[in-house]
Amino acid sequence: MDLAEAWFAAPYVADKAHAARPAERMSGVRFCPIGDLYTVGHALADYTAWTKIAHSPGGHYNTLALINHHLADELLFVPVNEIVPHHLRRLAHRVLECPPKFGFQLERPKVRLCDLTPKDLRRRKRTFNSLVTILRMALRLAWENDHLEAERTWRCLRRLPVNHTPRRDFLDRTQCRRLLAECPPALRRLVLGVLYTGCRVGELGQLRVEDVAFQIYGLRIPAFKRSPARFVFLPDEGMAFFQKCCLGKAPRDHVLLSKSGKVWRRQHAGSFRLAAARAGLSSTFVFHGLRHTYASDLICHGVPLEVVVRQLGHAVTRAVASTYGHLAERYREEMIRSRFSALVAEPAGTG
Repeated sequence: MDLAEAWFAAPYVADKAHAARPAERMSGVRFCPIGDLYTVGHALADYTAWTKIAHSPGGHYNTLALINHHLADELLFVPVNEIVPHHLRRLAHRVLECPPKFGFQLERPKVRLCDLTPKDLRRRKRTFNSLVTILRMALRLAWENDHLEAERTWRCLRRLPVNHTPRRDFLDRTQCRRLLAECPPALRRLVLGVLYTGCRVGELGQLRVEDVAFQIYGLRIPAFKRSPARFVFLPDEGMAFFQKCCLGKAPRDHVLLSKSGKVWRRQHAGSFRLAAARAGLSSTFVFHGLRHTYASDLICHGVPLEVVVRQLGHAVTRAVASTYGHLAERYREEMIRSRFSALVAEPAGTG
């Protein structure tokens, strides 16, 4: 205790401890498991050590953020062989009743489950399910390392059912043109890149000249996060756009850069919100909605879900079907009504 108090009192530590904000980007779990008894804290620490190697930097950081915000409590001290449904139930109530915390904002008071809107309840259930996935993976790793007596411990962790709702946050072509008219040049090129490809910002940010028209009429998209590398085919005007962006550049140069000449990462958010507001779009529309716009436009024009899945880089069709399946049904309705050959001479309903 004397050594710990002396360490905390040291000037270089005290300056950081009394800072209004964290001193640096989060790089690990905010707890230090001790003792010979293997607890949930030990399992989470071992799991994050593995995700740092196996996952992308962004995926690893998201895992750390979820653990440090939701799981760094009394659950850390529970031995892995003593996890029971009671612990998961307490975690569920805590996650569902506590409003989400973004960035450095202060925590807000709890909200009763009966007072939550369906949208908020759905979002918090997804957060809880993400935590269950982390716990399952951490305990599974502990079982593989012979710290668990039986695999039943991690197999019994259940997720909450979530009712998926169809996506409605996409733009029509008139709204797209209004948005493009309000974007500064560098942002406009990035927005066009997403509307032509449906790619994520990170995927377009690492796109290089040599990836354009590489073996196909489209783009070679490098591996990103957990998605493997893939090819994305382009329409004619999309190919012309990317070829124009490549003029005068070397094969290893980036195709799309920000106003300051840097690789696109997250610096687009503020200027995009401003452009969207000026274009008269909904205040809830975010940049990722452009990806939904791309997918919805293809589906509305009869492109099979399997093709859209390959273009977006998803592994299975289930997520795309639950998100955009209603648009495919509208197209099916239109096809049946327009292509059914008439049986009677007069139109139906004329008596």
